Amino acid sequence: MFGNPVSNNKGWNTLPIKDVAPESPSIEKQTGKVWILNLDMIESNTGKVVEKVFENDSNLLSVAPFDEGNVLYSKLRPYLNKVVIPDGKGYATTELVPLRPNQELLNLTFFSHLLRGDDFVTYANSISTGTKMPRMPLNDLRKFQCILPPIEKQNEFEEIAHQADKS
Repeated sequence: MFGNPVSNNKGWNTLPIKDVAPESPSIEKQTGKVWILNLDMIESNTGKVVEKVFENDSNLLSVAPFDEGNVLYSKLRPYLNKVVIPDGKGYATTELVPLRPNQELLNLTFFSHLLRGDDFVTYANSISTGTKMPRMPLNDLRKFQCILPPIEKQNEFEEIAHQADKS
């Protein structure tokens, strides 16, 4: 429908991810029992959270707050393809980058599918550094030219994706 988002063979307008979906953790701090999201709790290739764990906020170490406006992208071992739209507020391992799409330009569902798509995963793997635990360099993620089809088309895609998920 949108072509290859890496080569942009359909000629869509583009902007760097840092401009349309900057890293932006939630500003709302939570206390008490909070949702903790680690990479092993996310199913590869689907973005489904397979386990929700709640911990006392006093036990938190090296985490980033997120909310429903984020798309969480795993920079660690991009071949595992772990990208999730959280359905609530919580705290994630710092291996999950909390991106916040400007929803006037970029639909959350469309963006998560773009990051989870084969073309982007291949791209991320090709530029990852490290042998045992490869990571996509954050500067390359920030500079990636994100395709921006008209928001109406992205919203149509979201409807189709939700119908497919129900099937």
